[in-house]
Amino acid sequence: IFDSLHHTDSISSITMSSNCNEITLDFIIKESDPEMAVVEDDIANDLSKIGIKVNTRVLNAEDYAAAELDGDYNMLFTRSWGAPYDPHSYLTSWAVPSHVEYSAIGELEPPLTRDSLLDMINKVQLESDPITISNKWEEIHQAIHSQAIFLPLWGTRVPYVLNRRFGGFTPSPQTYSYPLDSVRIFSGPKNVTVAPGAGGSLFKSVGPANPHQYFPNQLFAQNWIYEGLVGYGQDGEITPVLATKWTDKDLPNGGRQYTFTLREGVKFHDGSDWNCDVAKLNFDHVLSETVKQRHQWYGTPKQLTSWTCSDQGEFILETKDKFYPLLQELTYIRPLTFAAATAFAEGLDSDPDKHNSCKSGDFGSKWAFLEDSITCAGLEPIGTGPFKLVKQETNDDGVDIEAVFARHDQYWGGKPEIEHMHLQYYENTEDVERDLLSGDLDMALGIGPLEAKQIQKLKFYHSDIVDVRHSDVLQHAILVMNTNAEHTNNIKTRQAIIHGIDKARFIEGEFAGLEQPVSQLLPYSAPYCDVDLSPKWAYDFEKAELLNCPEDDSLGGGAIAGIVVAAAVLAGLIGLVARMYQREKQGKPMFAPSDEDKEIA
Repeated sequence: IFDSLHHTDSISSITMSSNCNEITLDFIIKESDPEMAVVEDDIANDLSKIGIKVNTRVLNAEDYAAAELDGDYNMLFTRSWGAPYDPHSYLTSWAVPSHVEYSAIGELEPPLTRDSLLDMINKVQLESDPITISNKWEEIHQAIHSQAIFLPLWGTRVPYVLNRRFGGFTPSPQTYSYPLDSVRIFSGPKNVTVAPGAGGSLFKSVGPANPHQYFPNQLFAQNWIYEGLVGYGQDGEITPVLATKWTDKDLPNGGRQYTFTLREGVKFHDGSDWNCDVAKLNFDHVLSETVKQRHQWYGTPKQLTSWTCSDQGEFILETKDKFYPLLQELTYIRPLTFAAATAFAEGLDSDPDKHNSCKSGDFGSKWAFLEDSITCAGLEPIGTGPFKLVKQETNDDGVDIEAVFARHDQYWGGKPEIEHMHLQYYENTEDVERDLLSGDLDMALGIGPLEAKQIQKLKFYHSDIVDVRHSDVLQHAILVMNTNAEHTNNIKTRQAIIHGIDKARFIEGEFAGLEQPVSQLLPYSAPYCDVDLSPKWAYDFEKAELLNCPEDDSLGGGAIAGIVVAAAVLAGLIGLVARMYQREKQGKPMFAPSDEDKEIA
């Protein structure tokens, strides 16, 4: 998909000021990201005009993650996390070295530091008064904005393309959730073919489908299989899922207690029962003293002090502080969702240290040391969700050549009409478009399977074949700049980059009206993010040129002005002397007495 990228070393027609600070910046992009593929050359072209050469490195998922961890970049393309993670969990994750933002905020402009910023982020989550929370988040947003670390590019509306033989699909309020349990089938088979987006890229594999771990597990697959206590609804509403209701009260030690009444009659995919013992088992494994170190990117694992079952089978959670995001963080697709007891190596007797639910090798390189203290026994993909994974065959390249999900006939929310979903692997977006139009592919879901222009073409020219839907703006596409790296550790360079990229032009040209430019890090729709920040980081070529291509002012502005005035005066004097000399030679001196003066004399 990146074969046709044009880098600045091939651009010879651009002229720039001779005074530009000519620098080269490493720009990191993940392979198979169709959105970034179409704008990379526009960004490189714009920056070349102010003396900045872009060295684009297109990396696979593993190498991309390594570059994030090592801070091996000047600029990196990514996205904000979107609902329900913004702003609290996304910004809390900046304390974790494996996330790109950790290195990005390494050398902030004084008086702000990484530690002081993270302290602000942690403290606001312990507030209870909504007005105080709102004011403190605005202060945080402004502090980040002023550092010129991020160039917000466009707001992302998640696309979904379905064959017209389906109806009843409603876009999810979460970015990586593809809710298909409500889909109705008007005609044709109940077995469907799906090309899902996987983290903004083309799908390769669902991964081990472990609800307690991260990549290579895919969020959309985890969400089909597993569920949590509560869900995330429209406009951030907390909705009942495996818990039907809950209450909370303050504790004498300053924390808070939450009591969840669990839904009755819920069956796991293998027919086993959902109950409080199973809930506690899952929490025991995710939040063991060793394993919970892997989950420090958000607040709940650090806040929970106990999880127990009451005599009535209620699930009781206690926190050490009054932590306002708790319920919202319990809506996350991972890691605090529930697998059946039968999925664990030793059932209800599975010890969190001796046979943990983790899959060996899937903690990531940064946390490989965790396996020195525990034994990862893994678990089978058995949840309560509307679909279950019934077949998976993965080749040596890590591609699922077959991945089949079947409906959960005993699903508490109602049996889905779709009987089987066959996930399709594609090497390029052109083949996805072709199969949608031929009918060989029923659905393309999320960011990744199609480019924006393809989506718009399907919407406006093939609406008789496919139905194109969009979510609200859930994420922002962003360019992250590394304050720990040479060149981008200079705020003037970062400001020049921001002002030098004409994003409105290439967004209009490349996205055909699908996406719109944005000026702030997080969507206005996210809680506590509807704020007005300044300065406005907008395209302004003159500002960019002044920042990276300053005029030669070695004598100082005042000295130069004085020289200019003196030169003008000198030129005038020379002209006057020359004129006087010429008049003298003609016998007409300039200052000779006039006839009138002679008569008076």
